[in-house]
Amino acid sequence: MSAVTEPVRPRVAGLDAARGFALVGMIIVNVGPVASQPLLQRLYMLPYGRASVLFVVVAGVGMGYLLSRRSERDRWSTVTWRAALLFAGGIMLQGLTNQVNVILPTYAVLFLLAPLLWRLPSRALLLGATVTFLLAGPSIIVAHEATEPAAHWFDPVTLGTRPWEAAHSLLLSGPYPLASWIVPFVAGLCLARLDLTDVLVLRRLAIGGTFAAVGAAAVSQVTYALIGPSADQGPWRLLTGAAHGQMPLWLVSSIGGAVAVIAVCSLVLDRYGSLRVFAWLVACGRLALTLYVIHFVVLALIKPEGGFAFEQGVLISAALVAALITAAVLWERTGWPGPLERLLRQTWFRPPRAAARAHTQTASISEGVK
Repeated sequence: MSAVTEPVRPRVAGLDAARGFALVGMIIVNVGPVASQPLLQRLYMLPYGRASVLFVVVAGVGMGYLLSRRSERDRWSTVTWRAALLFAGGIMLQGLTNQVNVILPTYAVLFLLAPLLWRLPSRALLLGATVTFLLAGPSIIVAHEATEPAAHWFDPVTLGTRPWEAAHSLLLSGPYPLASWIVPFVAGLCLARLDLTDVLVLRRLAIGGTFAAVGAAAVSQVTYALIGPSADQGPWRLLTGAAHGQMPLWLVSSIGGAVAVIAVCSLVLDRYGSLRVFAWLVACGRLALTLYVIHFVVLALIKPEGGFAFEQGVLISAALVAALITAAVLWERTGWPGPLERLLRQTWFRPPRAAARAHTQTASISEGVK
Protein backbone atom coordinates (compact mmCIF):
# COMPACT_ATOMS: atom_id res chain seq x y z
CA MET A 1 0.00 0.00 0.00
CA SER A 2 1.21 3.49 -0.78
CA ALA A 3 2.73 5.53 1.99
CA VAL A 4 1.24 8.72 0.57
CA THR A 5 -1.47 10.14 2.82
CA GLU A 6 -4.61 11.96 1.80
CA PRO A 7 -5.03 15.69 2.34
CA VAL A 8 -5.94 16.76 5.87
CA ARG A 9 -9.67 17.28 6.28
CA PRO A 10 -10.96 20.23 8.29
CA ARG A 11 -12.58 19.25 11.56
CA VAL A 12 -16.32 18.73 11.17
CA ALA A 13 -18.02 20.52 14.06
CA GLY A 14 -21.18 18.46 13.53
CA LEU A 15 -19.28 15.34 14.62
CA ASP A 16 -18.18 17.08 17.81
CA ALA A 17 -21.78 18.15 18.49
CA ALA A 18 -23.01 14.58 17.89
CA ARG A 19 -20.33 13.30 20.25
CA GLY A 20 -21.53 15.85 22.81
CA PHE A 21 -25.10 14.56 22.40
CA ALA A 22 -23.82 11.01 22.90
CA LEU A 23 -22.00 12.00 26.08
CA VAL A 24 -25.12 13.64 27.54
CA GLY A 25 -27.16 10.56 26.64
CA MET A 26 -24.66 8.18 28.23
CA ILE A 27 -24.67 10.24 31.44
CA ILE A 28 -28.48 9.98 31.61
CA VAL A 29 -28.34 6.22 31.02
CA ASN A 30 -25.50 5.57 33.46
CA VAL A 31 -27.12 7.63 36.21
CA GLY A 32 -30.41 5.79 35.62
CA PRO A 33 -32.79 4.35 36.50
CA VAL A 34 -33.16 2.28 33.32
CA ALA A 35 -36.28 0.21 34.14
CA SER A 36 -38.93 2.90 33.58
CA GLN A 37 -42.58 2.30 32.62
CA PRO A 38 -44.62 5.55 32.77
CA LEU A 39 -44.57 7.60 29.56
CA LEU A 40 -42.53 10.46 31.05
CA GLN A 41 -39.87 8.07 32.34
CA ARG A 42 -39.74 6.22 29.03
CA LEU A 43 -39.19 9.49 27.18
CA TYR A 44 -36.44 10.37 29.65
CA MET A 45 -34.73 7.06 28.88
CA LEU A 46 -34.81 7.44 25.08
CA PRO A 47 -30.97 7.54 25.03
CA TYR A 48 -30.86 3.98 26.42
CA GLY A 49 -29.43 1.72 23.74
CA ARG A 50 -28.83 4.70 21.43
CA ALA A 51 -26.31 7.05 23.05
CA SER A 52 -23.54 4.45 23.25
CA VAL A 53 -24.13 3.42 19.63
CA LEU A 54 -23.90 7.07 18.58
CA PHE A 55 -20.60 7.25 20.45
CA VAL A 56 -19.24 4.24 18.56
CA VAL A 57 -20.43 5.47 15.15
CA VAL A 58 -18.74 8.84 15.74
CA ALA A 59 -15.62 6.98 16.89
CA GLY A 60 -15.64 5.08 13.60
CA VAL A 61 -15.87 8.33 11.64
CA GLY A 62 -13.04 9.85 13.65
CA MET A 63 -10.88 6.76 13.18
CA GLY A 64 -11.55 6.83 9.44
CA TYR A 65 -10.36 10.45 9.31
CA LEU A 66 -7.28 9.55 11.33
CA LEU A 67 -6.36 6.59 9.11
CA SER A 68 -6.83 8.63 5.94
CA ARG A 69 -4.15 11.06 7.15
CA ARG A 70 -1.53 8.45 7.97
CA SER A 71 0.81 6.14 6.15
CA GLU A 72 0.55 2.39 6.66
CA ARG A 73 3.45 2.36 9.13
CA ASP A 74 2.17 5.30 11.10
CA ARG A 75 -1.36 3.89 11.30
CA TRP A 76 -0.35 0.89 13.37
CA SER A 77 1.80 2.82 15.82
CA THR A 78 -1.01 5.34 16.32
CA VAL A 79 -3.84 2.87 16.89
CA THR A 80 -1.67 0.59 19.06
CA TRP A 81 -0.95 3.42 21.49
CA ARG A 82 -4.59 4.52 21.60
CA ALA A 83 -5.86 0.96 22.01
CA ALA A 84 -3.39 0.24 24.82
CA LEU A 85 -4.33 3.41 26.66
CA LEU A 86 -8.08 2.85 26.31
CA PHE A 87 -7.88 -0.82 27.30
CA ALA A 88 -5.75 -0.21 30.38
CA GLY A 89 -7.78 2.82 31.42
CA GLY A 90 -11.05 0.99 30.81
CA ILE A 91 -10.30 -2.02 32.99
CA MET A 92 -8.99 0.22 35.78
CA LEU A 93 -12.16 2.31 35.65
CA GLN A 94 -14.33 -0.81 35.71
CA GLY A 95 -12.63 -1.84 38.93
CA LEU A 96 -14.10 1.21 40.66
CA THR A 97 -17.72 0.05 40.45
CA ASN A 98 -20.00 -2.59 38.94
CA GLN A 99 -22.92 -0.13 38.77
CA VAL A 100 -21.82 1.24 35.38
CA ASN A 101 -20.28 -0.66 32.46
CA VAL A 102 -17.21 0.78 30.73
CA ILE A 103 -17.16 0.74 26.93
CA LEU A 104 -13.47 1.66 26.54
CA PRO A 105 -12.01 -1.91 26.32
CA THR A 106 -14.32 -2.64 23.37
CA TYR A 107 -13.12 0.62 21.77
CA ALA A 108 -9.56 -0.63 22.15
CA VAL A 109 -10.22 -3.83 20.21
CA LEU A 110 -12.15 -1.96 17.53
CA PHE A 111 -9.25 0.46 17.10
CA LEU A 112 -6.85 -2.44 16.52
CA LEU A 113 -9.15 -3.83 13.82
CA ALA A 114 -9.61 -0.46 12.13
CA PRO A 115 -6.47 -0.44 9.90
CA LEU A 116 -7.44 -3.86 8.49
CA LEU A 117 -11.02 -2.81 7.82
CA TRP A 118 -9.87 0.48 6.27
CA ARG A 119 -7.99 -1.46 3.57
CA LEU A 120 -11.30 -2.68 2.14
CA PRO A 121 -12.81 -0.82 -0.84
CA SER A 122 -15.82 1.32 0.03
CA ARG A 123 -18.35 -1.07 -1.51
CA ALA A 124 -16.85 -4.07 0.28
CA LEU A 125 -16.75 -2.15 3.56
CA LEU A 126 -20.38 -1.07 3.27
CA LEU A 127 -22.04 -4.11 1.74
CA GLY A 128 -19.61 -6.87 2.67
CA ALA A 129 -18.30 -6.09 6.14
CA THR A 130 -21.32 -4.24 7.52
CA VAL A 131 -23.96 -6.72 6.33
CA THR A 132 -21.82 -9.73 7.24
CA PHE A 133 -21.19 -8.49 10.78
CA LEU A 134 -24.83 -7.39 11.16
CA LEU A 135 -26.07 -10.92 10.46
CA ALA A 136 -23.20 -13.08 11.67
CA GLY A 137 -22.43 -11.39 15.00
CA PRO A 138 -25.92 -11.63 16.55
CA SER A 139 -26.32 -15.16 15.15
CA ILE A 140 -23.11 -16.27 16.87
CA ILE A 141 -24.27 -14.73 20.15
CA VAL A 142 -27.64 -16.52 19.98
CA ALA A 143 -26.01 -19.84 19.00
CA HIS A 144 -23.54 -19.58 21.85
CA GLU A 145 -26.28 -18.85 24.38
CA ALA A 146 -28.20 -21.89 23.15
CA THR A 147 -25.28 -24.35 23.13
CA GLU A 148 -23.37 -23.17 26.21
CA PRO A 149 -25.79 -21.26 28.47
CA ALA A 150 -23.70 -21.95 31.57
CA ALA A 151 -20.67 -20.31 29.97
CA HIS A 152 -22.54 -17.21 28.85
CA TRP A 153 -21.96 -14.54 31.45
CA PHE A 154 -22.21 -10.78 31.26
CA ASP A 155 -19.45 -9.57 33.55
CA PRO A 156 -17.32 -6.70 32.21
CA VAL A 157 -13.53 -7.00 32.15
CA THR A 158 -11.57 -5.83 35.21
CA LEU A 159 -7.97 -6.16 36.40
CA GLY A 160 -8.85 -9.43 38.14
CA THR A 161 -10.44 -11.09 35.10
CA ARG A 162 -8.56 -14.11 33.75
CA PRO A 163 -7.35 -13.73 30.14
CA TRP A 164 -9.65 -16.33 28.58
CA GLU A 165 -12.63 -14.92 30.47
CA ALA A 166 -11.71 -11.42 29.33
CA ALA A 167 -11.57 -12.60 25.72
CA HIS A 168 -14.94 -14.32 26.11
CA SER A 169 -16.52 -11.21 27.61
CA LEU A 170 -15.09 -8.86 24.98
CA LEU A 171 -16.06 -11.06 22.04
CA LEU A 172 -19.40 -12.57 23.02
CA SER A 173 -20.86 -12.14 26.46
CA GLY A 174 -19.90 -8.80 27.98
CA PRO A 175 -22.03 -5.66 28.04
CA TYR A 176 -20.44 -4.47 24.77
CA PRO A 177 -19.56 -7.67 22.84
CA LEU A 178 -17.41 -7.18 19.78
CA ALA A 179 -19.60 -9.59 17.79
CA SER A 180 -22.32 -6.95 17.59
CA TRP A 181 -20.59 -3.65 18.43
CA ILE A 182 -18.28 -3.90 15.45
CA VAL A 183 -21.30 -3.04 13.27
CA PRO A 184 -21.74 0.62 14.39
CA PHE A 185 -17.97 1.10 14.24
CA VAL A 186 -17.81 -0.13 10.64
CA ALA A 187 -20.80 2.09 9.84
CA GLY A 188 -18.74 5.02 11.11
CA LEU A 189 -15.80 4.01 8.91
CA CYS A 190 -18.19 4.02 5.94
CA LEU A 191 -19.41 7.52 6.83
CA ALA A 192 -15.81 8.72 6.98
CA ARG A 193 -15.53 8.04 3.24
CA LEU A 194 -18.36 10.46 2.49
CA ASP A 195 -18.15 14.23 2.27
CA LEU A 196 -19.82 15.24 5.53
CA THR A 197 -19.59 18.90 4.56
CA ASP A 198 -21.85 18.41 1.51
CA VAL A 199 -25.38 19.56 2.31
CA LEU A 200 -27.00 17.16 -0.18
CA VAL A 201 -25.13 14.19 1.32
CA LEU A 202 -26.13 15.25 4.82
CA ARG A 203 -29.80 15.60 3.87
CA ARG A 204 -29.80 12.11 2.38
CA LEU A 205 -28.14 10.71 5.49
CA ALA A 206 -30.66 12.47 7.74
CA ILE A 207 -33.63 11.06 5.80
CA GLY A 208 -32.15 7.59 5.37
CA GLY A 209 -31.03 7.36 8.98
CA THR A 210 -34.41 8.44 10.30
CA PHE A 211 -36.18 5.95 8.04
CA ALA A 212 -33.90 3.11 9.24
CA ALA A 213 -34.30 4.09 12.91
CA VAL A 214 -38.10 4.30 12.84
CA GLY A 215 -38.60 1.41 10.41
CA ALA A 216 -36.46 -1.10 12.32
CA ALA A 217 -38.05 -0.09 15.63
CA ALA A 218 -41.54 -0.53 14.14
CA VAL A 219 -40.68 -3.95 12.69
CA SER A 220 -39.33 -5.09 16.07
CA GLN A 221 -42.61 -4.12 17.75
CA VAL A 222 -44.55 -6.13 15.18
CA THR A 223 -42.34 -9.20 15.63
CA TYR A 224 -42.73 -9.01 19.42
CA ALA A 225 -46.50 -8.95 19.01
CA LEU A 226 -46.52 -11.87 16.54
CA ILE A 227 -44.04 -14.12 18.33
CA GLY A 228 -45.33 -13.58 21.86
CA PRO A 229 -43.63 -14.52 25.15
CA SER A 230 -40.97 -16.69 23.47
CA ALA A 231 -39.58 -13.72 21.52
CA ASP A 232 -36.62 -13.31 23.86
CA GLN A 233 -35.53 -16.94 23.69
CA GLY A 234 -33.57 -18.98 21.18
CA PRO A 235 -33.45 -18.11 17.47
CA TRP A 236 -36.53 -15.89 17.79
CA ARG A 237 -34.29 -13.30 19.44
CA LEU A 238 -32.85 -12.50 16.02
CA LEU A 239 -36.19 -10.88 15.11
CA THR A 240 -36.36 -8.67 18.21
CA GLY A 241 -35.08 -5.16 18.79
CA ALA A 242 -34.66 -4.66 22.54
CA ALA A 243 -32.14 -1.99 23.48
CA HIS A 244 -28.71 -3.58 24.12
CA GLY A 245 -30.16 -6.89 23.00
CA GLN A 246 -27.33 -7.12 20.43
CA MET A 247 -29.78 -8.20 17.69
CA PRO A 248 -29.95 -6.91 14.07
CA LEU A 249 -33.12 -4.81 14.34
CA TRP A 250 -31.77 -2.93 17.35
CA LEU A 251 -28.47 -2.39 15.56
CA VAL A 252 -30.17 -1.06 12.42
CA SER A 253 -32.47 1.22 14.42
CA SER A 254 -29.77 2.64 16.70
CA ILE A 255 -27.22 3.07 13.89
CA GLY A 256 -29.85 4.76 11.74
CA GLY A 257 -30.61 7.13 14.60
CA ALA A 258 -26.90 7.83 15.04
CA VAL A 259 -26.46 8.63 11.34
CA ALA A 260 -29.47 10.96 11.47
CA VAL A 261 -28.11 12.76 14.56
CA ILE A 262 -24.70 13.29 12.92
CA ALA A 263 -26.31 14.62 9.74
CA VAL A 264 -28.77 16.90 11.53
CA CYS A 265 -26.07 18.29 13.83
CA SER A 266 -23.91 19.08 10.81
CA LEU A 267 -26.78 20.71 8.94
CA VAL A 268 -27.88 22.80 11.90
CA LEU A 269 -24.35 23.94 12.66
CA ASP A 270 -23.85 24.85 9.02
CA ARG A 271 -26.89 27.12 9.15
CA TYR A 272 -27.15 28.13 12.81
CA GLY A 273 -23.57 27.79 13.99
CA SER A 274 -23.91 30.73 16.36
CA LEU A 275 -26.49 28.99 18.57
CA ARG A 276 -24.98 28.77 22.04
CA VAL A 277 -26.39 25.34 22.87
CA PHE A 278 -24.59 23.81 19.89
CA ALA A 279 -21.37 25.58 20.85
CA TRP A 280 -21.72 23.89 24.25
CA LEU A 281 -22.22 20.48 22.63
CA VAL A 282 -19.20 21.01 20.38
CA ALA A 283 -17.10 21.89 23.44
CA CYS A 284 -18.27 18.70 25.19
CA GLY A 285 -17.57 16.62 22.10
CA ARG A 286 -14.00 17.84 21.89
CA LEU A 287 -13.44 16.91 25.54
CA ALA A 288 -15.49 13.71 25.44
CA LEU A 289 -12.92 11.22 26.76
CA THR A 290 -11.94 13.38 29.72
CA LEU A 291 -15.59 14.12 30.58
CA TYR A 292 -16.54 10.44 30.19
CA VAL A 293 -13.89 9.42 32.72
CA ILE A 294 -14.89 12.21 35.13
CA HIS A 295 -18.56 11.25 35.05
CA PHE A 296 -17.67 7.59 35.63
CA VAL A 297 -15.52 8.40 38.65
CA VAL A 298 -18.29 10.60 40.08
CA LEU A 299 -20.86 7.81 39.68
CA ALA A 300 -18.47 5.29 41.21
CA LEU A 301 -18.39 7.50 44.30
CA ILE A 302 -22.08 8.38 44.63
CA LYS A 303 -24.23 5.73 42.93
CA PRO A 304 -25.72 3.28 45.46
CA GLU A 305 -25.97 -0.47 44.91
CA GLY A 306 -29.69 -0.27 44.27
CA GLY A 307 -29.39 2.68 41.91
CA PHE A 308 -31.28 5.97 42.09
CA ALA A 309 -35.01 6.59 42.16
CA PHE A 310 -36.39 8.33 39.07
CA GLU A 311 -36.55 11.80 40.61
CA GLN A 312 -33.05 11.42 42.03
CA GLY A 313 -31.75 10.26 38.66
CA VAL A 314 -33.21 13.26 36.85
CA LEU A 315 -31.72 15.73 39.32
CA ILE A 316 -28.29 14.09 39.40
CA SER A 317 -28.18 13.77 35.60
CA ALA A 318 -29.10 17.45 35.19
CA ALA A 319 -26.50 18.57 37.74
CA LEU A 320 -23.77 16.38 36.26
CA VAL A 321 -24.50 17.46 32.67
CA ALA A 322 -24.56 21.13 33.68
CA ALA A 323 -21.27 20.81 35.56
CA LEU A 324 -19.50 19.00 32.72
CA ILE A 325 -20.78 21.41 30.06
CA THR A 326 -19.55 24.34 32.15
CA ALA A 327 -16.16 22.68 32.58
CA ALA A 328 -15.92 21.97 28.85
CA VAL A 329 -16.80 25.54 27.84
CA LEU A 330 -14.30 27.00 30.29
CA TRP A 331 -11.58 24.57 29.24
CA GLU A 332 -12.12 25.34 25.55
CA ARG A 333 -11.17 28.96 26.22
CA THR A 334 -7.63 27.80 27.05
CA GLY A 335 -7.19 26.54 23.48
CA TRP A 336 -5.68 23.28 24.75
CA PRO A 337 -6.95 19.74 24.10
CA GLY A 338 -8.37 17.92 27.11
CA PRO A 339 -5.87 16.17 29.41
CA LEU A 340 -6.79 12.66 28.27
CA GLU A 341 -7.26 13.77 24.65
CA ARG A 342 -3.71 15.12 24.73
CA LEU A 343 -2.42 11.85 26.18
CA LEU A 344 -4.29 9.92 23.50
CA ARG A 345 -2.57 11.93 20.76
CA GLN A 346 0.96 11.43 22.04
CA THR A 347 3.52 10.42 19.41
CA TRP A 348 5.83 8.32 21.58
CA PHE A 349 5.40 5.17 19.45
CA ARG A 350 5.93 6.94 16.14
CA PRO A 351 9.16 7.61 14.25
CA PRO A 352 10.41 11.24 14.41
CA ARG A 353 9.30 12.16 10.88
CA ALA A 354 5.81 10.75 11.42
CA ALA A 355 5.51 12.54 14.76
CA ALA A 356 6.51 15.84 13.21
CA ARG A 357 4.04 15.34 10.37
CA ALA A 358 1.25 14.54 12.85
CA HIS A 359 2.05 17.74 14.76
CA THR A 360 1.85 19.76 11.55
CA GLN A 361 -1.47 18.15 10.58
CA THR A 362 -2.93 18.83 14.04
CA ALA A 363 -1.93 22.46 13.74
CA SER A 364 -3.55 22.65 10.30
CA ILE A 365 -6.80 21.22 11.64
CA SER A 366 -6.80 23.70 14.54
CA GLU A 367 -6.34 26.58 12.12
CA GLY A 368 -9.26 25.32 10.05
CA VAL A 369 -11.53 25.29 13.12
CA LYS A 370 -10.82 28.90 14.10
